[in-house]
Amino acid sequence: MIVTFVTIIIIIAMGITIGGRAKVSVPENLLGKIITPVQKILYKGGQVVDDGISSLFTFRTISKENKTLKKEIAALNQKVIALSLTRDELDELKNLQDALKYVSQNHKKNYVTASVTGKDVGNWFKVFIIDAGKNQGVRKNSTIMNGEGLIGRVYEVGDSWSKVISIIDKQSSVSFQVLRNNQYLGVVRGSLKGELMGYLIEPEADVVVGDKLITSGLSMYEKGILIGEIKEVVKKEDELLKTIIVEPVVNFKKIDKVFIIIPDGLD
Repeated sequence: MIVTFVTIIIIIAMGITIGGRAKVSVPENLLGKIITPVQKILYKGGQVVDDGISSLFTFRTISKENKTLKKEIAALNQKVIALSLTRDELDELKNLQDALKYVSQNHKKNYVTASVTGKDVGNWFKVFIIDAGKNQGVRKNSTIMNGEGLIGRVYEVGDSWSKVISIIDKQSSVSFQVLRNNQYLGVVRGSLKGELMGYLIEPEADVVVGDKLITSGLSMYEKGILIGEIKEVVKKEDELLKTIIVEPVVNFKKIDKVFIIIPDGLD
């Protein structure tokens, strides 16, 4: 009722002053003084309500847009994951093809592919399980590799699974020869750091950082498989043998698919 009354008064006042007089009467001036503060409050209140309604609609619009964007981001993330998986699978297949090429070149007929199904606790694949065993022809001490190089050997065999010990395990040892000069022979062992440490039988062997090492065939491993490259050469005066630190070519933090070579006559 108050708002209605004030509105009527404002309309009357506007009607009286519509002519645009230079001077208003005393009652009109008094009425204007009374009405103006009320009018200001009502105007400001109307603006607040209007802004609130506008903000509400804006919030709803933004919320709707956010939901749409979230759906689009989720879809894009799925595409990225799918592309990454495809790329990883292609890399794994390429590695297996490289391993198969090695087998074909070396006239090995007995080979099996397998996937990793479990591993020991820790960051490194030192001991792990694969999904191939006696039923697939796998036997103890079969060589395990991938397209990068030597991984290790089978040391326990079940009907449909096998346990593999890798070359970076401290219990493993591999005889090697230097690819640049096959007269330089030696042995490397695993270490706690995921590196290989070993020595050269010839103390005067002229090896340098970056020299690549391959299996020599003098142990249970097949000959000619890439092991790694020399990272550091250490020669101590009180030691007869030249010590080396080797970086494996295989990434022992991520192994998924492997290639098992089963030489003829292996028990």
